[in-house]
Amino acid sequence: MGAVLRRQWAWTILCCALALWGILWGIAPPSAAEPLRPDETRLLATADFIISSQQTPPARAGTQVALPDNWRLRVPALGGFAWYRMHFQLAELPQEPLALYLPHLSVAGEVWLNGSLLNPGVRFGSPGGGPGSERGRERIAPMNDKPLYLVLPAGLFHIGDNQLAVLLRGDPALRSGLSAIRLGPALPLQQQWFKRYLVQEITPYIILVLIAGSLCFLVAYTWRQRRLFIIQFALLISLAACLSYMANLAISLGAQEALRVLITTTMYWALCVAGYRLSGARLRWFPPLLHGLTVATLAITLIVMGLGMATDRIWLFTWPHVLLRLVPIALLLRLGWRQRSLKYSALALTALLWTITVAQSYLIIMEALPWDSFRWSFAGALPFCIVLIYFFAERFIIDREVSQLEKRAAIVAERSRILQDMHDGMGAQLITALRLARREGTDPAELARHIEESLQDLRLIIDSLDLTEQDLLPLLGNLRFRLEPRLRALGIELVWDVAPIPPLPYLTPESALSILRIVQEAINNALQHAQPSRILIAVKPAGEEVVIRVADDGGGGIPLDVRPGSRGLAGMHNRASKLGVALTVRDSAQGTEVMLQLPRRM
Repeated sequence: MGAVLRRQWAWTILCCALALWGILWGIAPPSAAEPLRPDETRLLATADFIISSQQTPPARAGTQVALPDNWRLRVPALGGFAWYRMHFQLAELPQEPLALYLPHLSVAGEVWLNGSLLNPGVRFGSPGGGPGSERGRERIAPMNDKPLYLVLPAGLFHIGDNQLAVLLRGDPALRSGLSAIRLGPALPLQQQWFKRYLVQEITPYIILVLIAGSLCFLVAYTWRQRRLFIIQFALLISLAACLSYMANLAISLGAQEALRVLITTTMYWALCVAGYRLSGARLRWFPPLLHGLTVATLAITLIVMGLGMATDRIWLFTWPHVLLRLVPIALLLRLGWRQRSLKYSALALTALLWTITVAQSYLIIMEALPWDSFRWSFAGALPFCIVLIYFFAERFIIDREVSQLEKRAAIVAERSRILQDMHDGMGAQLITALRLARREGTDPAELARHIEESLQDLRLIIDSLDLTEQDLLPLLGNLRFRLEPRLRALGIELVWDVAPIPPLPYLTPESALSILRIVQEAINNALQHAQPSRILIAVKPAGEEVVIRVADDGGGGIPLDVRPGSRGLAGMHNRASKLGVALTVRDSAQGTEVMLQLPRRM
């Protein structure tokens, strides 16, 4: 019983739909010969077509054509100027403003009412001079995606027959032609015009602003991370693509289309690479196929452009590229589903919507859809741009917060390190000095030595914090400045043999302090055990290393000091091991040499 009831409902709905279709299509639109009522919107769907570059509407008869009129299908080789002439009747002069709405014309056109021009300033060369004249070769300003809305001056109307004419400049490189014209009350037509104008004229500017905003966030993010991402390149190319659609370039219309194909294909390639990397997937076949297809598309476009054969159909070369975009979209969608991430899902779905609208534009070029169909490609890009700017704004904010937390953690860690260094080094020396001072019979020279070593350790800690651009030489220079007077007072010559060395990217205050302590301990050991007359400090690059040498001319025989808390040879080796560098100590009758080998890269 339920199945029978459902079938009855289905037949009822079908019959109602057929009846409504019959009613709507059975009512014929008012004929142009019938007078136009003040509240009526008239569709002018037929016109006289006259091939002519005459400056004013011609009076001679033409061929009657139906609108929309597609030159590529009806007269494929036609390029230049042609007139469309339409008539409508008025029983009386209108009391309310009348307007016309022209959804689509290509490439550029002037509209005339009863012999008067309604939209002056159209740039397509002088119709009086014709396509071959000097003025006829002026640059064309295409009006392809600009719906035209004009309020008609009441003083131009006549009771009875009125003539509306359009002078159209076509070009074989673009889909030239004229759509049907709507004539009627100003307010309803303005509402129809504004919907199309908003999507096809205002949306590109909104996208331009969003892309510029995305670039601002991305530049700030890149500046903080000191890295360059493929998505930044994609956004820059997107900006160039938007500008190329808005700019009136001083090249042929076909070359303009080829240039847009080059820019847009590069943009989609960068976005596909970025989406693929973002998805975390690893498909071995995808990157080579994407790169190869992109290079082939660009090469074919350049060849066609160089041969001067470019038309708007050059976009059809990118069909395989459009289909390949579905791969990173599917990968992002899978990532969003697995992570239950609304962000990745929205990015994938808006990219899919954009791809579908691009395919719709291609179907229009292929004449699979009506000639004056609404192009949704720019409108389809808008949600993707909104999600993209949200994506980068969120990433920028999160990374900034993480950076602040890392900065605070680094400050805390650096404070802890300094305190530990002061406790282990200077603190131990001061404790020893304090014990010696409290002990009876302490040698004042030994007490002074411990205090001096603690002061040197404090200076080393301060010097290590003044690290500039990973440059070790200023720190060693400060050490020389402090050691030289002391050595001179002891009658010891300090030889300073230093050559310019490259910056060491891995150098930090902690590692710099360890290097300075190794050098200082090598000098202290020489002073305590070798009785030298000369100490050499040499710093020079050697291949992929920077070598620091401390050599003396004493008698050698430096003991391996392993006392707890000491900073002797064992401490030097321990510091070198923690740094991951090589330390060599050569002891001979001619003296002792301590050599520290620092790699340029860790």
